[in-house]
Amino acid sequence: CRKKGHETLELALRDAYTADEGSPTRYSNALENEREQARCTEQLTRFSPDWISLQFVPYALHPRGLPANLPAFLEAVSGRWQWQVMFHEIWIGCKHGSPFKERLVGMAQRRLIAKSMRAIQPAVVHSHATPYRALLNKLDLKASPLPLFGNIPIVLANGYTDELDESLDKRIAAILGWNEAELNEAHLGGIFSTLHPEWPSEPLLENLRHAAKREARRIGLIHFGSIGEAGYLWRRLMQGNDKHLRLGALGRLSAEEASRLMQRLHFGIATSPRSLIEKSGSATAMLEHGLPVLVNRDDVSYPDVPAMGELPDALLHDAESHLPNDFFTLPKRSPASRLDAVCEQFLAALQA
Repeated sequence: CRKKGHETLELALRDAYTADEGSPTRYSNALENEREQARCTEQLTRFSPDWISLQFVPYALHPRGLPANLPAFLEAVSGRWQWQVMFHEIWIGCKHGSPFKERLVGMAQRRLIAKSMRAIQPAVVHSHATPYRALLNKLDLKASPLPLFGNIPIVLANGYTDELDESLDKRIAAILGWNEAELNEAHLGGIFSTLHPEWPSEPLLENLRHAAKREARRIGLIHFGSIGEAGYLWRRLMQGNDKHLRLGALGRLSAEEASRLMQRLHFGIATSPRSLIEKSGSATAMLEHGLPVLVNRDDVSYPDVPAMGELPDALLHDAESHLPNDFFTLPKRSPASRLDAVCEQFLAALQA
């Protein structure tokens, strides 16, 4: 937005690292600390924005996802400005099969959201996920779509990347146990960042193995980034490596390395459920880098919310029960960031 000529001020309402950073615009807990709330209000009054964009994530605002002070805080910082709200998350317990405790917490979160929205009367409400928008609309919030953009900048080939690409190839070959020729002939896939424990590895891995056998190919599947608590699952799956399908882990990479790796791969795998694929940052990053992405998880649905029809991007492919028929020739596209397009859509919504 700044690059397009708009003045902006970014405030973090609850930032656990603010003491270390010492930033004047990052608060440890402006919802509960009166001194911080007063300073935040003073900053907003001095800046006098036309719009405030609230990025809503309940568990970022409170460890139990119940920011009880949020409605009063929003009322206190209201002014002449209008509000836009981006719901990255809503309330828990609204999925089919949610346990009773989640449903109970979710009821309280839903009431807090409704009370908070009454306090500011947002003129624009966004969410990336189709089910979230349907559920928010039941609160009469008239949510419209605003997609994510990737958080890995695209690094195109240049003199520096030749050395980076060579280093990555050596590391990939080492973790998969292949020589250079075997690596060059292999079909490489990737899973980026958090591996959700609910992600079903089967029948996907067996289908990949059968496809490799049938076509006399090798498939390598690489996890990269921070794997999260389900790292044990990936280590266990790596024990089943054979000459047709091999799994490996590169761990954390620099943004430049992650970008070059995604451009080196032939396909990606999303571990988020089909119905929430629009809120997957890792899937978004792979799509921006031109990768076809397999979606093999479809275990999340919501009462009275229609199931998602077609996947929202041509590079997303259903693979819950079987691989796409053209798996080895799935087309890629040229890497391109969504950031400018998302910014234009955001600004257009404010100006409508």
